[in-house]
Amino acid sequence: MQLTERRTRYKAIEDYRKCPLIVYATSTRLNVNAMMAGDAVREFIDQLDTLPAVTKRVDVLVHSTGGDALTAWKLMSILRERFQRVSVLVPFMAFSAATLFALGADEIVMHPHASLGPIDPQITIPQPGGSVRMFAYEDVGAFLRFLTTEAKISDPKHISSVIDRLFSVVDPVHVGAAKRASELSSSVGERLLLLHMKRQKGKTQAKQIAENLNKSFFAHGDAVSRTRARELNLKVAADDKALEKLMWDAFLGIESYMELRKPFIALQHYLGDPHGLAALQPPAPVVIPPNAPPQVVQGIWNAIAQGAIQQAAGVSVEVPYTLVNALLESTQLASEFVTRGRISAIRNMTGEIQLSGTDTESSWNRVDPVQVAALPPGAPAPAPAGPSVNP
Repeated sequence: MQLTERRTRYKAIEDYRKCPLIVYATSTRLNVNAMMAGDAVREFIDQLDTLPAVTKRVDVLVHSTGGDALTAWKLMSILRERFQRVSVLVPFMAFSAATLFALGADEIVMHPHASLGPIDPQITIPQPGGSVRMFAYEDVGAFLRFLTTEAKISDPKHISSVIDRLFSVVDPVHVGAAKRASELSSSVGERLLLLHMKRQKGKTQAKQIAENLNKSFFAHGDAVSRTRARELNLKVAADDKALEKLMWDAFLGIESYMELRKPFIALQHYLGDPHGLAALQPPAPVVIPPNAPPQVVQGIWNAIAQGAIQQAAGVSVEVPYTLVNALLESTQLASEFVTRGRISAIRNMTGEIQLSGTDTESSWNRVDPVQVAALPPGAPAPAPAGPSVNP
């Protein structure tokens, strides 16, 4: 769904709520890397600069699995400096740092399909061979509780031995980093809540809410439904079926444009291009007459091998790709973070396909609604002329 239609849906929410709406979404498409990050702050400021100075209220519709906790703090801090009342609308998903962001709002408007999530941070540990492993400080606490309550190990010598084993798998520095990340998450959550929970009772409650969201869940992906969010004393707005429909319509437009329900699988994308499909067609089977002289058979195999070598050494077909990693848009202004690149592939002598992908561009760019409106349905947006600038 193109920008003009998405804006029509944003305008419907603005008319219903009587205040401007800003939409911030990061891709939740499978195999597309996207998160809330500091590079979005400048784009967010551009959005605020389009609003009249007398504006007192603002809504922010968020869809994200999270990212940087300090980005959540920075974005909400900017909003609280500018507006008397901030509301966060969650049509479907606002996990981790996106949940942190929502904590700073005067109210969280959740669709019945919506979920928040725990704010326990996950750190990435590099592994031999280039892979990574996610690790959280709460994993250490769970392990120690297992030793004392399940394994019934109480002898300090045995505990020391087991901990030595733990640190042979996980670097103690990573444990320290996970601990600091956990403390930061609780601190940021509490600070965000205190932006609007000013009374003495609220100060005590803010600390407890942040701790609960950080430490009372068994999995980082555990969904916090609207009912559960209310049980955790989050400031969830009263149900409003008319608004919920408008929010869901807006999300469907984002989902369609960012292709969130379509996994990005490099090989399938490559084979979806006619030139890529033709380049990877397996060679026809070689039929050698049963009575062919040995020198003829050898000549045939030599020709096949030479052809394979020439094919491998030649230039492979490259198939372009465009991925929308994030967008920040409103009825006034739109920008998006786009990654563009090319995939090349070859079929080796054993018949296996080897893929290679190269990103050629990754940047925020301003979207021209006039150009987008002129595109036929389903056509990709044109490449912007350059990086976004202040209008």
